[in-house]
Amino acid sequence: MQKQAQATTLPEPRDPFQTLFGRLFGDSLAEFYGTPQSTAAPRTNIAETETSYELSFELPGLEEKDIHVDVHDQTLKVTAERKDEREVSGKRWHRIEHRYGQFTRTISLPHDAASGGIEAVYRQGVLSVTVPKAPESRPTKIQVRGA
Repeated sequence: MQKQAQATTLPEPRDPFQTLFGRLFGDSLAEFYGTPQSTAAPRTNIAETETSYELSFELPGLEEKDIHVDVHDQTLKVTAERKDEREVSGKRWHRIEHRYGQFTRTISLPHDAASGGIEAVYRQGVLSVTVPKAPESRPTKIQVRGA
């Protein structure tokens, strides 16, 4: 009887940090933050008052000069860019989850949103944009008089 030679494969070397992070977080971080290939759009809250629409965008770690807000044809567009300024010399990265590059969010505004008087304020990682409603679309109280 002839013995057949079996191919021996060596196990892949395991990175201890990768193993630790995989055990602790698994794919939950990728699900929460998205994959690096996913389109980066900042998380947004939108509220309405009698006089305006209030939008807030999560944009942590940016400077005001890196954020741009434009309105055109009833569409609000927020664009920001985070530059990758990591020190790479002498380091071996085990995980990179910070997002770098351009972030864009486009919101269609309702027909009663006024394009003038829009205010944008960036504070503590949150961009707050207030879009006033057109005066003619705001509720008006009518005084009822007796005859």
